[in-house]
Amino acid sequence: MTPASDPSPTPVVQVRGMDFCYGASTALFDINLQVEYHRVTALIGPSGCGKSTLLRCINRMNDRVSGARVTKGEVLVKGKNIHDDDVDLTQLRKQVGMVFQKSNPFPKSIYENVAYGLRVHGVKAKDILDEAVERGLRSAALWDELKDRLNQNALGLSGGQQQRLCIARAIATRPDVLLMDEPCSALDPIATLKIEELMHQLAREFTVIIVTHNMQQAVRVSDFTAFLHLGKLIEFGETEEIFSNPREKLTESYLRGTFS
Repeated sequence: MTPASDPSPTPVVQVRGMDFCYGASTALFDINLQVEYHRVTALIGPSGCGKSTLLRCINRMNDRVSGARVTKGEVLVKGKNIHDDDVDLTQLRKQVGMVFQKSNPFPKSIYENVAYGLRVHGVKAKDILDEAVERGLRSAALWDELKDRLNQNALGLSGGQQQRLCIARAIATRPDVLLMDEPCSALDPIATLKIEELMHQLAREFTVIIVTHNMQQAVRVSDFTAFLHLGKLIEFGETEEIFSNPREKLTESYLRGTFS
């Protein structure tokens, strides 16, 4: 892919020496990670290794879990520590959008689903909302399919369309970062291919971080890959290098399917 020019030499997301706990149990250990602008970064590893926990640390979605907390280190988005006292969570989640494993459209019209985030942030002008809805649906490769159905209930869409609608909703507020937690796991192969093709387009405008169990998907869609195991970041680098010449034996074992 040919991404847009990086707006800053500073990585858009920086995780520095972070430990993360659920109650008394440590889920992530000393995580250090830098995510560059306009790239797709894949988080891979076995179930329970901390991929989704790490993803949710980037927009503080883990705050919703009682006892969940960062106990050491920091997470920065555009150079700002997201745990500073002056950070507004609503603004953070506008800056760092999220698409979940299971599509979760609201029981509203297609139009209102996409406009939702802007309305939350106080946007009322119809011309601005109209423009944002069209832009979001175009970016999610849905405009041609849905432009004549904007007032229909979003729950009537197919599973693949619903997931792309959730992407349109997430990007309508123009976030810097889009988090995607296994966005294709509930989709058929054709819908999965559409989402993967979409990721390449999205990286021209946004920074994308995706959790996936599918190794082939990581190879197809990502520029960088991070391999986690038992809450530790084992290896991080360019996807082609990780898959063709991993530095760590544990990474090699996992990618070859000899991991136990």
